[in-house]
This record gives sequence, structure tokens and C-alpha cells, in this order.
Amino acid sequence: MTNKLASLSIFFPAHNEEANINHLLEETFRVIPQLAHQFEIIVVNDGSFDETAKIVKTWQKKHRNLKLVNHPQNQGYGAALKSGFRAARFEWIFFTDADLQFDLQELADFVRYTNQYEVILGYRTNRAEGFRRAINAKLLKFFVDILFRIHVKDIDCAFKLFHRRVIQDLILESNGAFVSSEMLYKLKKNGLKFKQLPVNHYPRRWGNPTGANLKVILRAMGEAIQIYAQAKMDRLRNGRW
Repeated sequence: MTNKLASLSIFFPAHNEEANINHLLEETFRVIPQLAHQFEIIVVNDGSFDETAKIVKTWQKKHRNLKLVNHPQNQGYGAALKSGFRAARFEWIFFTDADLQFDLQELADFVRYTNQYEVILGYRTNRAEGFRRAINAKLLKFFVDILFRIHVKDIDCAFKLFHRRVIQDLILESNGAFVSSEMLYKLKKNGLKFKQLPVNHYPRRWGNPTGANLKVILRAMGEAIQIYAQAKMDRLRNGRW
């Protein structure tokens, strides 16, 4: 048995996920009541031009604890995460992607550690994306570890649980794929310890991923360099290197 959280906000960044969103919400409203006494579900619609937002609005007629955050234009994964964190109002905050590549039931394993840790990270035991996306992810992780020495097992795994206290005052600058790395770097600088747990990863059945696009990774690297340079400048101003 898993102890329930007092309250939980769960949000999903979504871009053109009309084929997945019904299945996602069905699973969410089945699983999450087992894990939290009070909860809210948030879909961050990041400029979708399909029926994603329309489908969510239909679900809202039956579920008052379902929120829709709309970006009129696509702003990027980092911007979607920041909107999700801003919209969340409960003690614990969890996010995962809307593409059904993770099993929400595995969140129960994370809840077991909430008395000991405030940051609980998933790492994929098997990466189910294509070869190009796997190479891009390894390239980004190698680059980020050189600059920031975060050294977690799966830096961009979209299955993360945070206590509100550690995330509410965190200032995130990235609007792209670097956002997870930036978040963990700044939490580590704040002295937070991470619990890492294995999660399964499943092939995407519907819709098209964007992570295989090399431009996404190059943009993330550019953001990483900017934030690294800013961190160095801040240390110099404070008389440290």
C-alpha cells in the first residue's frame, strides 16, 4: 500500500496530442485518486493547432479539478514547464509528457519516498525512442555534464516529482529542451539531494515527437552556454571562480 499525498498538482506539457489526450486523461483520473487526497490536473497546451485544447475543454465539463493553460503560439518545452509550475497550487508537483510513453502507476513508487526526499527523479531503464533521438539525448547529457557536473542518470526524463517548497522560487530561463538540466543544476546548487528511481519507457503510439530534431538540441546547447557564462559572471562579481 502507498501512503497518499495530502495534495498533488500534476501537469502535462502537450503539443498536438489530440490522438493521446483522451487516453491520457482517462488514465490520470483512474490512477491519481489512489495517490493523493486532493489533486488537480493541468494540461499545458503549447500552441497546438489540432484538437488538443478542444478535447480538454470537453473533459472540463465533468471534472472541475482539470485546468487548461493555453499558449496561443508554440513557445517550447521549457516555456510549457514554467507555465505548469506557475499554475500548480498544491504541496507536491509532478509532471510528465502527454504522449503516453510513461506509466502513471509508477508514480506510486515515488510517493513512497516523499517523507525522505523533496526531489524524486525518474530514469528510463529502456529508452523507447528512435536512434536519432537517443543520440541527441546522449549528446546533450554529455555536454551538460561537462559544463554543470549534474551527473544524474537520465537528465531529460520527463517523470519528475517535486515538493512545492523547492520549486516555487526557482527562476528558470530556458524555454527549450535545456530546461530540465537548468532545473536540476539550480536545485543542486541549492543543496538539494535527488532520489532517482527507474521507470519504464514505452514507444509512442500516436503523434509525432520533436526531440529527434537536431535544431532542438542545438538550441538547448546554446541556452546551456548562456546560463553557464552567466553563472561564471555571477561568481566573478562575488569574488569567486
